[in-house]
Amino acid sequence: MANAIVLAVSLSLCLLVRPCIAAEGWDVAATLYSDQFCFERMTDLLLLEGTCYSTAAYSNTSVAFKVKVVGFGNRGAAWVVDFQEFSDDCHTPVTTSLSLNVGSCVGFVGRFRATLDVKLRSDKCEGDHCSNLAIAEQNFYSEADCQGDRIVELRRFVPVQGECLIMRNISSQRYVIQPSQEETQIIRTDYPGDEKCSSLNTIEYMVLGQCYDLYVDRAPRSFSWA
Repeated sequence: MANAIVLAVSLSLCLLVRPCIAAEGWDVAATLYSDQFCFERMTDLLLLEGTCYSTAAYSNTSVAFKVKVVGFGNRGAAWVVDFQEFSDDCHTPVTTSLSLNVGSCVGFVGRFRATLDVKLRSDKCEGDHCSNLAIAEQNFYSEADCQGDRIVELRRFVPVQGECLIMRNISSQRYVIQPSQEETQIIRTDYPGDEKCSSLNTIEYMVLGQCYDLYVDRAPRSFSWA
């Protein structure tokens, strides 16, 4: 049974009929295939660049992977996505960084191949070329009550559809946005000592809508979500 812990943090309200979009950006849509020619479709992933995802059931030789858009199709050039696998929370690589062309059948996580696409995440974007990935943005502040300067180097983004993410100490976690008539709620579930989000030993945090104070004598003194 999960231990339920209520964590009060600041989270902007947003309509659940449209994903919460904390910031504009490019997301990577990956369609995975089980054969070398990309005929036998297996699953679709929508990935937030820079996020440390668990390789879960896709690989037995790595723990995590991440993607980053590095080529933006300028002046007829190809769109390019960098991909790499890791043995921990995306600090120790087990593969070289691969530069993968969008639209081609390419080697991806574990033994699987994939075709990639890049989609814009923005409130102003409409149509099939847009990303509907819902994310949350966490910001830390130099002063209490979420006042003072934001500490930019500590800012982080997380997807909130239940994706399995790697955290420190070879553990994992999921963030899931919950339907609510009064406020947006997010459930964070940690899986200590399990890198695949599969353990029954979990700790749950409910993310609610108020600022959370941290340290009294040093920064960061508070943080919020948006």
